[in-house]
Amino acid sequence: MYVSSEAVINQFLRTYPYPFTAEALQEFLIKGKGKISLKDCKDYLETSPFVFELHKGVYITRAGAFTGKKFSFKLTQEEIDKNMFIPGHRFMPFANPETLSFSLNFLFNGASLYKTSKEFDSFSAAKFFLLFGEEYVSQYIAADPANGDLDIASFDFELPQKVWLTGISLEPFQKACGIHYGDRILCELIDWDAGTFSVSPMKTGDHGLRIRKDDVKRQEWYDKLEKYFLDDFDSTGPLNSIEEQLADVFFKHGDELSCEECGSVEELLQRSKKIGFESYGVESRLWRTGEDVPAMGAWNSSFKELAAEDWLPSIDFLIDTYIKDLLYQKKNDTIGLEESLKALPFEKKDIRDLKQRIENRKAAISESYNWFADFVTGAVRHSAVKLYREACSLMCDIMAEAVDLEKLPQQELVILTQLYTHLLHMLESLEMTPAYINEESEAMMLSLEGMEFNFYDIRPIIRASVIEQSKKGFKIIGKL
Repeated sequence: MYVSSEAVINQFLRTYPYPFTAEALQEFLIKGKGKISLKDCKDYLETSPFVFELHKGVYITRAGAFTGKKFSFKLTQEEIDKNMFIPGHRFMPFANPETLSFSLNFLFNGASLYKTSKEFDSFSAAKFFLLFGEEYVSQYIAADPANGDLDIASFDFELPQKVWLTGISLEPFQKACGIHYGDRILCELIDWDAGTFSVSPMKTGDHGLRIRKDDVKRQEWYDKLEKYFLDDFDSTGPLNSIEEQLADVFFKHGDELSCEECGSVEELLQRSKKIGFESYGVESRLWRTGEDVPAMGAWNSSFKELAAEDWLPSIDFLIDTYIKDLLYQKKNDTIGLEESLKALPFEKKDIRDLKQRIENRKAAISESYNWFADFVTGAVRHSAVKLYREACSLMCDIMAEAVDLEKLPQQELVILTQLYTHLLHMLESLEMTPAYINEESEAMMLSLEGMEFNFYDIRPIIRASVIEQSKKGFKIIGKL
């Protein structure tokens, strides 16, 4: 796929509100003078987090699925006291997950609401961001421009006692109708790409019997949502993030859940005894309270063994990455690089003429490579490549023995796949946004230290399990 084509596709997926097919997307791209095969188009749609499949071969974007959908949340006492509401995780999964919550826009009676910033204690602030995953809360809060002077890395990624949060002023609501603790904010997505929502206050304190009826209907809403989550756990298992899990549930049941008597996920979790935050490797997920989140289940029962196509990136990407690491180390010998690539389970066609391809890419990259300019990025890349190779080696051990993934230690397996995914994403970021890496190098090196600790902790456990399974699979054939 060409970069220009990917940009056109991304724009389409961010804005197109109607059902479509891969063929229609390809035609749209061709009209825009882009180029992509139908197979690549289908593969892209099947893996894009911005797309849902309505039924076989027919898709709809998040923009199409969520525009016009309603949800609500209850204001906290602190928000009333500070005369502002914090978007935080409350607009998940209706907002673009790539748009940070302080960047969202809000309309009341067609007029834009203005933003304001206030100080919160870190414990109170964290509650507004828990659905991003407890492990990411400090990073989301630190990203708020109101905390521009906060160096989260200097606090070992822990929050200080006090932080600032950007929120939306309640003053227009106060002037229009007054607003008190217990009142709700009813929200509706207007423009997914722009991150724009319509919001309005829902009074709950002075409507007598009607509110009691609304409360009954809202409790029914929570009962339904709880059931839908439990059903989703059984059918899809833990997805790539809490946000993706929410998106899956609200896509499947969006029409039913979008109503005046709607509630919020954060309030469901406060009420539910069946669903809560549970550890999932080095991350967290919503799951059945008190149960371990498994790596394997009915949702992926056909995925018994590890297959190369499920985890290996393109060999061309690895060639370039490994060569840059070689140049950073001021080494010229590519024999070790060639051997390490051949040790990976690529198909024969992928490693054909590998030595010559490596030499050609080394010559091309060397022409423009500047060791001094790459000094900061190169250090991060070197540490990431070293750990990535070790993770690949462990993945290859699992593949070589063709072990049943269900019989491996599940949490350790989850951690391995998460670490591998994070490392690959980091290496890709090094190629795509080196300027950003220069700014965040200290934080990334600290992150790599944490990944190393986790990897060296789980590796002996997984290897012992692989060896045990391989012994059980070994059979002695007696004499005839």
